[in-house]
Amino acid sequence: MIDPALFAVTTGAGGSIVASMITGGTQAIRARIVELFHRGTSEEQASVEAAFDSDARRLAEWARAAENDTNFTADLSRAAERVSQEWARRFSDYVTAHPEARPRLEALAMAATVSNSGNQHNTGPGAFINGNVAGGVHNSYDWGSH
Repeated sequence: MIDPALFAVTTGAGGSIVASMITGGTQAIRARIVELFHRGTSEEQASVEAAFDSDARRLAEWARAAENDTNFTADLSRAAERVSQEWARRFSDYVTAHPEARPRLEALAMAATVSNSGNQHNTGPGAFINGNVAGGVHNSYDWGSH
């Protein structure tokens, strides 16, 4: 059975990674993951980097699809949850094998990913007075700190 504190840390780190993948902050978070997994074998490191690149590409595609068609929003949410859980498991396995990596994982989990992204489409006469406003905004704050 997983330690509840470790579960919270791995879940938070998984959420931080997914938020960064969706909002386009992949390069910064990728560097932190490479640093975190530096104690692993070269095969483990290569596997983690490949998994990150694949997940980031897949979530970016879902995010673009959801941005263009709100019917994909639920699919993006399910994909994000699945990827977050996969990373939480990866982190748990790694920190169990390399307990000295836990402080770096905790720092990753506590990294605040703040994003303000959205779309809005305005139609109507004048300065959008009495016009239609359609769109949405998604705000994510402090993933992993709860």
